[in-house]
Amino acid sequence: MSEINDLRNKMDEVTLQMIELLKTRTDIAKEIGEVKKNIGKGVTDELREDSLREKVIRLCKNIGLDETIATKFLNFLLNESVKVQSADKQTHLSIFLKAKSLEEQGKKIIHMEVGEPDFLPPPIVKSALEEVFDKGFLKYGQSKGMPVFREALAKYVSKKFNVKTTQDNILVSPGARFSVFTAITTLLNPGDEMIVIEPAWPAYKDCALNSGIKVRTINTTLEDKWEPAIEQIKNMINSNTKMIVLNYPNNPTGKILNEKVQDSIVELATKNNLYILSDEIYSEYSKNNWKSILNYNYEKSIVTQSFSKSHAMTGFRIGYAIADSK
Repeated sequence: MSEINDLRNKMDEVTLQMIELLKTRTDIAKEIGEVKKNIGKGVTDELREDSLREKVIRLCKNIGLDETIATKFLNFLLNESVKVQSADKQTHLSIFLKAKSLEEQGKKIIHMEVGEPDFLPPPIVKSALEEVFDKGFLKYGQSKGMPVFREALAKYVSKKFNVKTTQDNILVSPGARFSVFTAITTLLNPGDEMIVIEPAWPAYKDCALNSGIKVRTINTTLEDKWEPAIEQIKNMINSNTKMIVLNYPNNPTGKILNEKVQDSIVELATKNNLYILSDEIYSEYSKNNWKSILNYNYEKSIVTQSFSKSHAMTGFRIGYAIADSK
């Protein structure tokens, strides 16, 4: 018993030392954040993070430590640095609220921060709302959505994408953002990694960061037609990678992936047993050939949709996810 207590005391000492080092690291992160803000530099530096990750992996090999555990711990530290340095950062929602405030003052604003359609919902929405009221669909129901609604959505999805879908594959949520949040927080654990192709809707990063998930970013450019490099995605996948997020048609660029590129990404995800979270909300606006992730019949895919863009129902907060029932 004495030996156990001695070992426990040593472990406690190491833990307290780690906390002191964490405080030192956090203070340095704050200083770096101030410098970045003053020079207009972004919070995340992927190249530096990758360099540090390689050093950690080399160290693990030298000291005989499981690199998966070490890199998960590293991901926690990197996320904490991002949080510290993003404390006063403007978001698309905070800018939107400022813009709305200016509108209330009579100023003319062109919104480029949130996807708000500039048309009203179609008349069928008004008729449906009256029907909902008349039929009394106003009471508490199943948390995953009313069965009759999920059944109707399943029939719509089955017909549109020619895939077998039942109400068990449908989860209705208060806005598609909640479907995104649910997928990330229920399928991934703190320290896991998620790949996001940017430019992208900021909510993916926000949901991951607040859940302890490390986001690895694939940057695309106008010069390269917003096309992600398959080799870069392949090299980014490691034992902690659990999900890749796709957002096509893309918000904000409008990019639709070349089908061969998309096929390669799905093939990579399948080979590495990754979840694919596919945000397809802007698909109704697509004028070119576009292929849903549903058409691949990959059981680890989650597709999010909503009525916000297709029916201009942003304030109604009605979204849904389509996924394997298991």
